[in-house]
Amino acid sequence: MSNGRILIVEDDFDISNMLRIFFTGQGYLVEVAARGNEALDMCRKKLPDLIVLDIMLPDMDGFAVCKQLRTTTRTKYIPIIFLTQR
Repeated sequence: MSNGRILIVEDDFDISNMLRIFFTGQGYLVEVAARGNEALDMCRKKLPDLIVLDIMLPDMDGFAVCKQLRTTTRTKYIPIIFLTQR
């Protein structure tokens, strides 16, 4: 039994892998998306309990991803933690 589902949206493999290893070790089911559109598709298929979202992604910024999630009834209440290297 897991503590919940976490979606990590991060295009830097080293960072996403470190987060995946950490959260998996804490008992969470973890999925990783490297692009904003990929994350939105994944959320449509299976809702995560939490999203860790990079602000700077190759296809769209994290704020645009957040805006789309917040304007959809099904995803508007998913907690989001923003990440940035800046």
